[in-house]
Amino acid sequence: MMIRQRLARQSRARPPPSDTLAIVCDQGLQDSGVVETWHPDEGWGTIALDHTELIVWVHFSHIVAGPTEYRSLTPGQRVRCRYEVPGQDGYPARAVDVATR
Repeated sequence: MMIRQRLARQSRARPPPSDTLAIVCDQGLQDSGVVETWHPDEGWGTIALDHTELIVWVHFSHIVAGPTEYRSLTPGQRVRCRYEVPGQDGYPARAVDVATR
């Protein structure tokens, strides 16, 4: 009986704190941000998120683009992204879908 009660408490979903604006969805964490750095020769860069203090690592393969569009970002560009924790290459989070605004 004790184990069931503990599992029931752990499985209850808690609402996110009201002071955070990052969106938690069934597909992961989402936020908007600004491209901080982009290395076109290597195909990766970083995004500074708006509502959290995370810097997200992003690879060109995770940029949402049409079949004939070039997948690249520009420093200062506004984007929306879905990201996951833990990150990659020393960054706390990694973008898994990046869409330009």
